[in-house]
Amino acid sequence: MGDIMKLTKNIEEANLITHSGNFHADDIFATVFMSKIIKNPVLYRLNNYTDDIKTDAIIYDIGGGKFDHHQVVSDYREDGITKYSSIGLLWREFGKEYLKTITDTDIEFLFNEIDNNLIYQIDAIDNGQFPTIESNYKVKTLSDIISMYNPNWNNQDKMDECFMKAFNFANEIFDLEINKVISKQKAEKKVEEEISKCDGQILVLKEFMPFKDFILESKNPLARTLKFVIFPSQRGGYTIHTIPKSKLDRTPRLSFNSSWCGLRDKELQQISGIESAIFVHPDGFIGGANTLEDSIKMAKKTIYER
Repeated sequence: MGDIMKLTKNIEEANLITHSGNFHADDIFATVFMSKIIKNPVLYRLNNYTDDIKTDAIIYDIGGGKFDHHQVVSDYREDGITKYSSIGLLWREFGKEYLKTITDTDIEFLFNEIDNNLIYQIDAIDNGQFPTIESNYKVKTLSDIISMYNPNWNNQDKMDECFMKAFNFANEIFDLEINKVISKQKAEKKVEEEISKCDGQILVLKEFMPFKDFILESKNPLARTLKFVIFPSQRGGYTIHTIPKSKLDRTPRLSFNSSWCGLRDKELQQISGIESAIFVHPDGFIGGANTLEDSIKMAKKTIYER
């Protein structure tokens, strides 16, 4: 965690400068990120940046400098379509160094995961690339939610207060994303270790952790034979989860027996012959039992007694 970020009305006090007026996800998240790497962060928000302003502050999303994406010639991401926004430019410049200060795990992996899961979408939407979603209802993006913090047209007198509310919200989102990705990185190592010890088509984990992507991406040949992952359920008992065919095709490699699908408790126990069976989802991709032994039985019956 960085130092507490402050707003100032005196530009000479500032070590961070961005634009005033309505704020957006890019300058809000840029401010969040910079508040974590600048000691005693003090932000000045101005209407217009002119060449006669003399400052050592980091300037972003305004001024035409290194961290402003509003020039005629702007930097594009590797896809050649998406321009960087201010947060993308700052993350590209300082992201890896920042991550080195908070963790000793794989920095390249963490940088790319956070970039792909959070930063990329902010860059795209801020530069006019909106996601296409086929639905009959409005889907609010993270950028939409940040914009909601701006004061209404008839109440513009609390801009700084609104900015700080948006900052605090984004700060929490940013920290959650960082922590989730670090946790995911640690899970990958554990899952790989368990795959190496696995015998057969069933992987048993001592605790729940992310596993699907790691199994699908694993170079261990054993990972390609797996059909089920079993782990303790937060609701008690054990969860038995199928493995999808791929990241794009979420169809299970092997679904539960169709005669079990949608059944629960006694009804499921009677038809399966498994004493502590709890449920099987109607779509056959997940089930559960009260004991580890019975969870393994459910998986084995599905594999060998179809």
